[in-house]
Amino acid sequence: MDNPLLKLAAAVLGIAAAAVLPVHAAKADGALRVMTQNLFQGTNFTEILAATTPLEFVQAVTVTYQDVLATQPAERMKAVAREIARSGPDIVGLQEVAILRTGAAAPATTVAVDMLAILLQELANLGHPYLAVAILPGVDAEAPSTLGFDVRLTSQDVIITRADRWRPPLRLSNLQIRDYQAQLILHPAVGPPVTNRGGWASVDIGLPGHALRFVTTHLAFSTGFAPTVSLPQAKELLATAGDTKLPVILVGDSNSVASDPTDPSFVVYQSLIDAGFTDTWHKLHPNEPGYSCCQPDDLHNPISALSFRVDLVLTRGDLGAEAVSQVGNTPADRTPSGLWPSDHAGLVATIVPHGNH
Repeated sequence: MDNPLLKLAAAVLGIAAAAVLPVHAAKADGALRVMTQNLFQGTNFTEILAATTPLEFVQAVTVTYQDVLATQPAERMKAVAREIARSGPDIVGLQEVAILRTGAAAPATTVAVDMLAILLQELANLGHPYLAVAILPGVDAEAPSTLGFDVRLTSQDVIITRADRWRPPLRLSNLQIRDYQAQLILHPAVGPPVTNRGGWASVDIGLPGHALRFVTTHLAFSTGFAPTVSLPQAKELLATAGDTKLPVILVGDSNSVASDPTDPSFVVYQSLIDAGFTDTWHKLHPNEPGYSCCQPDDLHNPISALSFRVDLVLTRGDLGAEAVSQVGNTPADRTPSGLWPSDHAGLVATIVPHGNH
């Protein structure tokens, strides 16, 4: 691990720089169970972007803070933990893993919500411990509120893997974390521009008789719009994380409507398919829409509002999907307060080498 990025990630995660991380033992046929889940950070910054005066802006920061708390992140992470525990994925790509902090001045450091910490603790409580092996920083924005303190929201993409039943020679190696060169810049009417930072994280997985690369990403928002940022990001993803002879599993929130070729963002999804990736959902459920987005921001709707598909598990190379299913998309998945676990449904797939498929 001479790569300084790997040393930095190892230091952040408390892993010795020389360590090679084993992954949970796969089935005898070499199957690997994977999952993608956008956790929903609790806001889409609608009020902040709509503010036109300094007073409206600080009021909007207050509303955003209160909205995030109103989505009951701790309760929702418990629901997501139950989904993960039931599905038992070996490795998971998570998006919009938020940290909400407050403070008298920048940088705010008092943690009000840490979704990753809550999720990992709840998984451990359920007897299904997982570890974070990659944390990709996203947007990190802070502003004053009307409450007498600053509000800071940090979003991350994370890869977690099962911590139990690990055994050699199954290993994770070559951890990579990289920002995209193309970035979505938000321009609120009040305050400076904000970079909605995006990138990808990957690990190479050694399994008996074969190896593969697992990649997660959250492309820039483009649903319903020309993908001026997400399409360059997708091309960069293919030229970087996808530049390997290893078979690849690519998971994440594409922000591209895979279920509607007439949507302007569909070209992003198509670019991935044209690059040799197979859409596991479309392959195994060609006549089912598989809608994965999006519930209203308050998550209180009793009837699911999922109406398009953006969350993907794609494969390329000597891999096939044995099964793929959605989680968090039925009324029974809602929390005790009646909230959906996220505004997105999750996706779980069992991937096997073609020779064993």
